[in-house]
Amino acid sequence: MKKGRASKNKAKFLIINFIRLMLVFAFFEAFRNQRTLVFYTSIIALGVTFIPNFLNKAFKIKVPADFEIMLLLFVYGLVFLGDIKGFFDFWWWDIFLNLIAATALGLIGLTVLFVLNKEERIDASPAIIAIFAFCFAFAAGGLWEIFEYGMDNLFNFNLQESSADTMKDLVVNSIGALFVSLGGYYYLKNGKVILISSLIKKFVEKYPKFFRSEKVKKNHPEIMKELISKGENRKLEFKSTLRTNLHTKEFDKKIEHSVLKTVSAYLNSDGGTLLVGVSDNGTILGLNSDKFENHDKLNLHLTNMIKHHIGNEYLPFIKHEIIRLDEGHVLKIDCKKSKKPIFMKVKDDEEFYIRNGPSTAKLRGSSILDYVNHKFDKE
Repeated sequence: MKKGRASKNKAKFLIINFIRLMLVFAFFEAFRNQRTLVFYTSIIALGVTFIPNFLNKAFKIKVPADFEIMLLLFVYGLVFLGDIKGFFDFWWWDIFLNLIAATALGLIGLTVLFVLNKEERIDASPAIIAIFAFCFAFAAGGLWEIFEYGMDNLFNFNLQESSADTMKDLVVNSIGALFVSLGGYYYLKNGKVILISSLIKKFVEKYPKFFRSEKVKKNHPEIMKELISKGENRKLEFKSTLRTNLHTKEFDKKIEHSVLKTVSAYLNSDGGTLLVGVSDNGTILGLNSDKFENHDKLNLHLTNMIKHHIGNEYLPFIKHEIIRLDEGHVLKIDCKKSKKPIFMKVKDDEEFYIRNGPSTAKLRGSSILDYVNHKFDKE
């Protein structure tokens, strides 16, 4: 692993410095031949090569080597091959660069929204995410055309030869954006990771603070209270305790069973959130009644419950955290929709639950078969 990382860093070092050397050459060549556009473009491009270093030193943000190399190769293709080596004389070169740029922008929009949706910062369907990716890439392409128009008018460059050239660029941008959107929709619909943009995904997951609102970062308890105030519904349910019967003050397997029923029902339906430590009427009771030594013990107990009665393989679909509110702590269990039906193990039997409005319903016999065929086979 270390060997692979070292070779990747060595490759990055060689490529970056080679491109910088070529850009310096382009700078002097443009100055000698009085090519104003290439002169300024090479200066800007040279500055771009130092952006990853700046981000690392100023904000402690490490740009993945792969992503940095791809960025620099694009800069190299844009400036050196295009303007210096005359690749723009080929009719397809400008189209190729526009297509690459549109694809990259589409992947950025697609991946950022995908990760935000995964982390539940937003709630969006695959279709909405794909549409956003298309709009993001197309809008960015439009802004670039406006930039070229401004440069032409301010400095008498010839970036836009005609309105037909501008329209051609916009059409190519839309094709690249559409390609990414359709591919992204397919991957998201089938529950797969967007492989091409895994680098951007890793970046968003590593630095989530850049993609969270101030309200989420500073007022998490207020958001929880706002959620509780809405009351129970199809995707939100309250439980007073995780394992304690409040009437007998004793641990009760039926209470645990009730929690697991709701979790498995969410997995078999469209997902949802279970709040433990909140009464049916929305009163925050806290978690003291369950008498755990600490929060780690509670989390471990819940994980073991899920492992024994639902299955290890479904743990990635379930996230839980303990949130501190003024009235006490609340256990928040977020469940994603499962890709296949889940049968909850109860002693020597198996039970199948779904959400039916704001409540959990148990299915039996042919009803299970009908539900599974309707809900899962289409997906």
